[in-house]
Amino acid sequence: MRAATVFVLSAGVALPAVVAAPTAYAATVSHTATLDDGRLTVGLPGNALWVKVSVLASTAPDTAVLVSTDELTSTGYNAWTTDAPLQLPEGTALGTYPVAVEYRMPHGVVERWTGGTFGYKLHTGVSSAAFDRGTTSFDRRGVVLSGTATTWNPATGERTPAAEGTSVKVTLNLRDAYSAVRSTTALATTGADGAFALPVTPDAEITGGSAVVHSTAADVDPDDARPLPTVGVEKLTYRITSDTDRYRVHAGTDVKVTGRVERLTEEGWQPFAGAPVVSTGSEPLSYDTALRNQIGSGTTLADGSFTFAARPAYSTTGVYTGLRPSVYYGKGNDRPYDVAGIAVPQQFSYADARMTLDEYGKLTATGRLHTTASVTCYDKPDWVALQASLDNGRTWRNMASQATQYCSSYSFEVWGHTNALYRIYHPETDRFVTKTSTPVRLGRTPTRIVNVTITPSRPRVNGTMTVKGLVQQKVNGVWKAMPGARLTLLAKPKGDPTWYWAKKDVPTNSYGNFGFSTVNYGDATWILVLQSKNGYFYSESRTIYVDAL
Repeated sequence: MRAATVFVLSAGVALPAVVAAPTAYAATVSHTATLDDGRLTVGLPGNALWVKVSVLASTAPDTAVLVSTDELTSTGYNAWTTDAPLQLPEGTALGTYPVAVEYRMPHGVVERWTGGTFGYKLHTGVSSAAFDRGTTSFDRRGVVLSGTATTWNPATGERTPAAEGTSVKVTLNLRDAYSAVRSTTALATTGADGAFALPVTPDAEITGGSAVVHSTAADVDPDDARPLPTVGVEKLTYRITSDTDRYRVHAGTDVKVTGRVERLTEEGWQPFAGAPVVSTGSEPLSYDTALRNQIGSGTTLADGSFTFAARPAYSTTGVYTGLRPSVYYGKGNDRPYDVAGIAVPQQFSYADARMTLDEYGKLTATGRLHTTASVTCYDKPDWVALQASLDNGRTWRNMASQATQYCSSYSFEVWGHTNALYRIYHPETDRFVTKTSTPVRLGRTPTRIVNVTITPSRPRVNGTMTVKGLVQQKVNGVWKAMPGARLTLLAKPKGDPTWYWAKKDVPTNSYGNFGFSTVNYGDATWILVLQSKNGYFYSESRTIYVDAL
């Protein structure tokens, strides 16, 4: 839409009456912008009835008008642009000049706005730019960006080659093997003919970019950046085989990785020389965003073979070997790789370990194997053994062995020794290293109740009978008196399978002897048992049957 000229300065023509615009129709200029070709854009609603721009010599109130025009076209919802470049009078110095805008909106009056500027400067920009090839390949990774920079002079209206040495800033948008997008910048310099050339090796797909003149000169207004074309990649097909010289190694120990890489060419499969090979301890995945857990790398020889050291740190399901991820043949499991089985036993500790020996001689050992390393619970469980030493740790014998539960926990219940060292032993497996727990000494003192007599041998029912005997403890292989022990007398009536206590807390004297009286309740079997005492084994006397009268 063109703005209508509403003032015709001719004799005898009266101007139409002007009515103040309602507030709803109020509008103002938002900005001005100088285009690369010397035209001027004004930020004003597209429904304006008339627009005029004037370039002023200065900001003084009575300054001269250098050029003015009302030949503008609406170029957007909020934009009016002059139909032609603004030509300032001959001899006008290059620089930035103030702008006055006069306009009239529907139902409004003529308004005047100042505050914008017009850039009367040399416009230097990139007129052309192209790459020498549309794709890169593994063997030809580099491309050359060639272009020309030119300068448009508003005083002459001519566009000529940019001055020699003009700096051009090139920005390339790249997409790598992991589809990650990044940008890189570089500078090129023009020659005498305004041409420039920039060799680049992106090692990525070029998805676009821009080239713009990089200038700080006061009389130069750089043109808008010129968009750059894309550069694709030619995919390469390869295959690989690999192996390791050992299956099980300790963390921090190298294994030798060997193998061969071939690439598909027009002549078929050929050795792939100079290919970057990498081994990881983690399986490559399609959603990887980076190479994970690299443990070794190398480069193929002329025959496609490779040999290098790799150092696994954790138990894995294998050593995964392929070419280092590249935009030319993919990443993760999108690219071919080979796997060689390997196991790296990890360090661990015995956690929550507990061993006890009860008064009846039963040994209980529980605990779990704890590690901070990442380990996998395979179908084949780990085995641990409970060991005992009767010669103060010089030799050890297995008492029992079992598979760990859930790859870690164990629980033993066996009959123990009178006095011995005990430990848990874990042999080396694919998951954990060889390790024994800290030995624990457990023992109790053997006891016995002897010389028990009951008199009279045939007491009357509800009559009194006397029980006597001796309690001993075994010290250094010798049976000695056990003072301070306490006993319980139990009775099992004839025909009754249940034992009932008849007397408790019967003490022994300093010689280990005891004696007391009790009531006879009828025909019964009698027995004395040692009450629990820390550090001592349980014992009981022989049974004595009493036939009451």
